[in-house]
Amino acid sequence: MDKIWTVQEILNWTIQFFKTKNIIDARLSAELLLAEVLGCRRIELYLQFERILTMEERDRFREMVRRRAKHEPVQYILGHTEFMGLPIRVTPAVLIPRPETEVLTDSVIEFARTLSHPPTILDVGTGSGCIAIALAKLLPEAQVWAMDRSSDAIALARENATLNGVEVQFVEGDFFEKYTQLQHHFNIIVSNPPYIAGKDWETVPEEVKRYEPRLALDGGEDGLRFYHHLAEVVQEILDQHGRIFLEVGFDQARKVVSIFKNFHFHSQIKKDLQGIERIVILSKDPLVNEINN
Repeated sequence: MDKIWTVQEILNWTIQFFKTKNIIDARLSAELLLAEVLGCRRIELYLQFERILTMEERDRFREMVRRRAKHEPVQYILGHTEFMGLPIRVTPAVLIPRPETEVLTDSVIEFARTLSHPPTILDVGTGSGCIAIALAKLLPEAQVWAMDRSSDAIALARENATLNGVEVQFVEGDFFEKYTQLQHHFNIIVSNPPYIAGKDWETVPEEVKRYEPRLALDGGEDGLRFYHHLAEVVQEILDQHGRIFLEVGFDQARKVVSIFKNFHFHSQIKKDLQGIERIVILSKDPLVNEINN
């Protein structure tokens, strides 16, 4: 006869099992997966510890645990995550949205709200569409465009825009090949581009390296390929008083500032929640607290 499993028992067992597999955030992973199976919020698990799982619930949960034990990210197993409080569907075709990128998005919103007119915004390398969708949702008067060279990413981003009830103009294609076809001068250009250095690829965590799309991660040998290319062409589509907002990797912010300084851009740097210099803001106009080195 099959063992009867309560919420508390199966949660405790799974947490310990994940720890033996060196799963990051073992408790959080177990809670998220079980809450999905039971159709409740994480906090509600602790209000129904004595609930007995049905056979169907156990079978579904067992399959999720099997996948997580192989270090597959929870977000891919669930098929969704949250970004800026909004539901975002994710698949292995797109990068999983991260808290650092919310700092990037907040920086864009802060600037956009100082403008005296509805902004035109371009998100380069949109992936799941999380940045563009959050901006369209939180800046309802804005005209938001988003580009990605992955057809799978664009298809998913369109689904996410519909899911969140926003209008975004999606363009499929390589930005550096198609930017001249946009026929716009944008007030804001934002991007979370690939910035992992090729020489550092082997040090990337296994669940990132094995499951997330390398196209969205690999920034060339030094991780700065995208920034060099963007600096060369961005003035052709940036409004005279527009700003660029870029997410960068660890220890890259000052290097990105130097790249754009060669093209006479002023710059600011913002730190993420861990105190790492993560966001570079660029403008042809002088900026408050700008970087002068």
